[in-house]
Amino acid sequence: MARSSKFLRLDKDVLLEFIYHDQSNPALSTIETDNNGSHIKFLNTVDGDNTASRYLIHELGGDVVNFTVDISGIYIAVNNFSRRELQLQNGKTYEFDLSNLATPSNFSINAGGSFTIIGSKAIYVPNTNGTYSYSYNDNGITYNGGSIIVSDKANPLFATPDQETGNTIKTGTGEVGRYYAVEYNTDGTKFALLDNTLGYLATQNWNGSTSISNEVIASNLVNYDTIRLHLRTGFSFSNRGYEGFLFQVKAKRNSGVYNYFTSLAYLNYSNYELQNPTPFVLGGVAFSKFIEVKVPSLVDMYDNTLNLDFEEAFFGTQDTQDALNPTSNYEIVFKLIDSVYEVNNVKYVDAAEVLLVTLAQEDEYQDISAVIEEAADGDYFKIYGLKDGSIDNFARYVNLRHQTSGDDITVFHDIEVLEQSGNTFNQTSNVTYAQVDNLDKPILFRPIIQSANIANSFLINYTLRIYNETDNTQIVKQASLIYKKPSKYAKRMIQLNNVLATTKVYNKIASTAASSSINNFVNSIRPSVGETKYVPVAVNTTNINVSSTNVQLDGANVTALNNMTYYGMGQGSITLSKVSDNFIKFRIAQLEADTLKEVSLVNAEQIELILKSGNIEQIIYADPTFPNVDMGKGEVLFKIDKSVATRFDQPDANIASDTFYINIKNGSTSSMLYHGNVNII
Repeated sequence: MARSSKFLRLDKDVLLEFIYHDQSNPALSTIETDNNGSHIKFLNTVDGDNTASRYLIHELGGDVVNFTVDISGIYIAVNNFSRRELQLQNGKTYEFDLSNLATPSNFSINAGGSFTIIGSKAIYVPNTNGTYSYSYNDNGITYNGGSIIVSDKANPLFATPDQETGNTIKTGTGEVGRYYAVEYNTDGTKFALLDNTLGYLATQNWNGSTSISNEVIASNLVNYDTIRLHLRTGFSFSNRGYEGFLFQVKAKRNSGVYNYFTSLAYLNYSNYELQNPTPFVLGGVAFSKFIEVKVPSLVDMYDNTLNLDFEEAFFGTQDTQDALNPTSNYEIVFKLIDSVYEVNNVKYVDAAEVLLVTLAQEDEYQDISAVIEEAADGDYFKIYGLKDGSIDNFARYVNLRHQTSGDDITVFHDIEVLEQSGNTFNQTSNVTYAQVDNLDKPILFRPIIQSANIANSFLINYTLRIYNETDNTQIVKQASLIYKKPSKYAKRMIQLNNVLATTKVYNKIASTAASSSINNFVNSIRPSVGETKYVPVAVNTTNINVSSTNVQLDGANVTALNNMTYYGMGQGSITLSKVSDNFIKFRIAQLEADTLKEVSLVNAEQIELILKSGNIEQIIYADPTFPNVDMGKGEVLFKIDKSVATRFDQPDANIASDTFYINIKNGSTSSMLYHGNVNII
């Protein structure tokens, strides 16, 4: 079963999302229980009696955030992002895996704390707020790194260890204020809060374990499902007269006794919620933060025994009275806290209002799935839901819920498009379609890829949401598709050339007045009358002439820094600076008789600039998004980082002369339009 989510409203300020892990890839939801993972501890409610109710508490073996370092071209990549800015927390420990680097000892962080390298791992503990940088050099080559910003708070992506379950106690100075709640009385209205000192366990009111230690799990692994408690934007429990809330997840033994996977208290001064990088609106309510906690997967205790070792340690041997009931589900308890008070350095809370919810141990809607596929009869995608592998069954399922249960169902299709440039994906489109009828007909969707000429591929993320407006619950299914031919869905449709003969299209070019701005063509660098020649798949490069200029960007204006003069093949040159990024604009024309005719580049899938010196080569793709660049008139612009110029001025690159090539690519065919010389300053 693929990863899926179920949503349930617990409170006006709290929306529960239960995320069932992907059973086809359990490694994604597995956490070790050793010193590098998350230790598990069992707290008995009756000292020495494992048959009575027990609490599960986690403790990080090492509160360490892990990064992987690699090389991508001339850049340092951290977790697959080139020159990534790291927003780190003062005092936290960060570990960098350098095993992909040829010389790990040459990786460095310039300041801001202690930095040590042991073998292929670097340990960095920042202790001074400020801005720093990481770098790496090898064989005389300095690779471009990124910045490190150290502050008292960090980006959650760089502050939460992968092994964090959210079920740990953290109440010390500077920590997030996460308390663990244990029942004080039998009616469940009063709880004692465990802090870092575990002081309550030493009081006469507690009959359970007086101390807790790390448990040994034979497999050293536990598989988890994930719970997110989404918090309403602007939430305030204090304004509602509450001190926070208490959240528990429990499962039943064969004996009827409950064991608790988590029992957390969130107080008004707690701050262990995370900022959601993708806030959303559900039922007219915006949610922008969430609390995440992981609970051991019930389905993995019986169906595939991945959690068998944990189950027998925490509950009891299978097929005994103390064992987990095979039919047990997740039972959720949510309580608002009325008051908080302290006695002998132990905090207590009163919580009367309660909500009880039961969630199945695996997704009961696993027969529902989301589908995204390219249409066979056109250039678009089909997006729809299935039930038992059929779109008709999906429509019948929703209609039946309308007719028999009174549910008010709306099906939402959330579609996100991300374009890949280098190693990164950038979101360029996000749209939602609502559907209440015709559910047996797919949504027809055609993306517009904004950087089709330079994108390597694009990714479509599709989220199917079956939303019940009656009780504010929803079923969520997800699908994704990576498409490798972005030019097919560019802003301009691909024009097909006649397979028997090359078709020429001629457009008259109006005369323009001379101007120092390259927003207009000047009469001095082009004929007053000429033609536009469309590029066929196989390009005739005879008599190609090119003019070029370094340009300066000022908002939406592009200004030439020198006059543009056309040069024949191999005679032109460009100048690259090592101290600032370079923007080079070319105009490409073809000389026929005595007339220069601009060569349209509109139909080109990709245009690349290749810098070459001996065996050293760098490919840079044209960016069609810059202002005042008209590819229909033979114009193309490249951004060349100063680091590239620096690379081509190294001793090993100065053995041979530096040359540039402009190539045009259509499918598997690549044609050289022009080549010239490169000067480095």
